[in-house]
Formats: sequence, structure tokens, C-alpha cells
Amino acid sequence: PGMTGVELLTRVKEMDPTIVRLILTAYADFDAMLNAINEGRVYRYIIKPWGVDDMRLTIQQALEWRELRITKGRLSADLADAHEALKLRTRELREAQQELVKREKLAAVGRFAAEMVHEMNNYLQVILGLSANVNDLKRKESDSLEQIGIQARTLSELAADIRDFALGAAMPFSPRLSDPLSVPRELLRICSHHPGFRDHEIEIQEGDVTPWNLDGRQIKHLLLNLLKNSAKALPGGGKIVIYVGCEENELVYKVIDHGPGVPDKYRKQIWDPFFTTGKDTGSGLGLSICRRVVKMHGGSIMYEDTPGGGATFVVRIPALEI
Repeated sequence: PGMTGVELLTRVKEMDPTIVRLILTAYADFDAMLNAINEGRVYRYIIKPWGVDDMRLTIQQALEWRELRITKGRLSADLADAHEALKLRTRELREAQQELVKREKLAAVGRFAAEMVHEMNNYLQVILGLSANVNDLKRKESDSLEQIGIQARTLSELAADIRDFALGAAMPFSPRLSDPLSVPRELLRICSHHPGFRDHEIEIQEGDVTPWNLDGRQIKHLLLNLLKNSAKALPGGGKIVIYVGCEENELVYKVIDHGPGVPDKYRKQIWDPFFTTGKDTGSGLGLSICRRVVKMHGGSIMYEDTPGGGATFVVRIPALEI
């Protein structure tokens, strides 16, 4: 009540646009007819009197038009779904291709790493044997042999990186209840005799700590790699902080420096095996090994900017059931 026919059919269109709407009227109002058709309110405007055969034909055409619109809508929806599925599949294929390339690299490492490390260790034994006799030689020759020792230790670390990376999943994982501070304290002693940390100060910051299920050897390897990264970022020396604490049922290790930090463009790539910025003389395996060690413990590792400048690597390890 109170509505015109056009107003009524406008409401019908809002409720269900698939309903075909026609107006039968004795009023030949051209402007109203034009507006009703142009605004999509009605399929046809029929002026009385009308014939039965013409009306049947009009209704038949209206229903065919309706079916075409519904079919078109279904096709559009199907096309949109197919497009989204294609985008998803393309992304999955791209990720699978990237993963395949990484696996091929790892397979290549596995094939030659054992032989290469064996050969490297043969030379290392000779170098380390010469270095051990440094006290029996003249002072003039001492500096040269000190450099031999430095290079031998660097080569030894590189060999260990390649060995551990090549072993992959075969690396033993032996967690046991441990003091989370024991590894950083041991590293503090190791680094005090390591030439790569000669000009660096390493400080341990202790939060609330309780015994935790850890593989101490793996955690030592992880933290040492992070410390070496920080030392390389501070070639002129500087302070490196190891934070240890328990937060919300997770053990947290942080290695913090005030170097240049990691540029935005490299932040996704730093976790990839063999990735280096071109300035780094290392193997490019350190952070990849770190991520694998964290994964063994069911945890996570992420990069953050240090307030005031620098890099902070945050390791979170959940409680392990053994």
C-alpha cells in the first residue's frame, strides 16, 4: 500500500535480482517507462491492451533472458574460482621449484663434502703439527707460524660447517636436561682464545633461567655461528651480548651487536644455504645451520634490528618432552 508499481519492483530487485520483472499498465507514461527500463527495474514495460499470444512470447523470452543471466553469473563465479586456483597452483609450483633447487644444492654438497673434508683434514694435521712447535723456533719465525695457526683454525671451522651441513638429518640429536647458561659460559672461554674475537668484548646477560631439555653440542654450534656473524659485523672490535632467559614457557637466547645490521634486501635471503653478501668470506652456511638446529628443538629463530642500530638474532625453544 502506498507504493507505485515501479517502487514495488525496485524492492523486489533488491531482494532477488534474478526475478524477472514486467509492468503491465494502461498509462503510457513515456518518461516513467524509460526510467524503469534504463535503471534495470523491469525487463519490459507492456501497455494495455495486450494479446495472450504476445504475452506468452514475452514471458518465454523473459525466462530465457533470466536463464542466460544466471548461467553467466555461474560462469563468472566459476571463472573467478578457477583464476584463484590457478594463482594458488602457480605459487605452489614456484615454491616447489625453489625448494627443488635448494635440494639439488644440498645433494651436491652431500656427494663431495665427505671427500673434501677428509682432504682438508689431512692438510690441517700438517699445519697444526707445525704450529705446535712454535716455541722451539726463533722469534722471527713465530709470527709466521701464528698466522698458520690462525688459518688452520679458520679452515677447521669451515670444514666443520661443511661437514655438519652435509650430514643434514643424519646429525645426532640428543637433548637432555641442562643448564641453559652452561653453553654461553663455555663459549665465553672458547672465544677468549679465538683470534676472531681478539678485539671483542662478549657479555652474558642472565634473565630468569631454569633447567631445559637441550642438545648442548647443537646449541653451542648455533650460538658460536651467531657470535661469529656479530664479530664479522664489527671488524674493528666491539661489544657482543648473549642474553639467556625463560619467557612464557620458552627458552630464549639472543645474540646482540651494534654493527651495521642486515639490509632490508637481504633479510629473507640470509637463511638460504650458501648465501653471502659478497663481502663475507665465510661458507654461507652459518645461519642455515642455525635454523636447522632450532628446528630440531621445535623452536624458531628470527632477526630483529637492535635499538640504536645493529643486529639481534632471537632464538626461542619450547619445552621438550623427553
